[in-house]
Amino acid sequence: MDISIIEKVAKDVVNEFSVDYDKRLATKMEHSMIRPDATPAMVKQFCEEAIRFGFRNVSLAPCFVGMAASLLKDTGVMVSTAVGFPMGISTASIKVAEALEVIKNGATEIDLPINIGMVKACEYQSIRAELDEITVAVKGKALLKVVVDLGALNEEERIKVATIAKLAGADFLKIAATTRPVGVNAEDMAFFRQIVGKEMGLKADGGIKDYKSAISVIDAGGSTIGASGSVKIVTRA
Repeated sequence: MDISIIEKVAKDVVNEFSVDYDKRLATKMEHSMIRPDATPAMVKQFCEEAIRFGFRNVSLAPCFVGMAASLLKDTGVMVSTAVGFPMGISTASIKVAEALEVIKNGATEIDLPINIGMVKACEYQSIRAELDEITVAVKGKALLKVVVDLGALNEEERIKVATIAKLAGADFLKIAATTRPVGVNAEDMAFFRQIVGKEMGLKADGGIKDYKSAISVIDAGGSTIGASGSVKIVTRA
């Protein structure tokens, strides 16, 4: 083989494995790809990236949980998914059944959107009852992350939903900016940390695209960050 080719291949391998990145931040990254056009090949690549950089988990659609669990077995990288996604408008029994299905397939963390319409109707007893039912079903089997959509809820509604989720025994709040033009920021994290205290987890998801933004969110009280560009974030690209 041409010596120049050997040198090039060797150099490429060295470069691949000597990428500088923030290892502490990587352990807080939820490498997310819940999208309708995701393919098995894309999932495989995502899992390989998660292993290489030591991400907390991969967050994938329910249909890919089993595949990801197999690929990530004994690597320390967990599998996360969402039930009742994206609108949270299925019944509690359906959400429970879906949660138990993904747990059986290997999920250890679950994002749960709440029913926004019930919040707008001030049906907080109904919301609490649903969260109680789901929390009991998954307790000890998977971490439950209740989604708070910043673009859909006003400040009073955010406070009430966060408080109810904590009372119901949810493990995390997922602070999402799905329908808000501005991404989740440090101010949002500080706001919710004040509400739920030190023990409950806070996941920031939406609009966090660079290292500086990610660090500011963690420093303000965030526990984890959901992002599709996790590699770019931790390598400061």
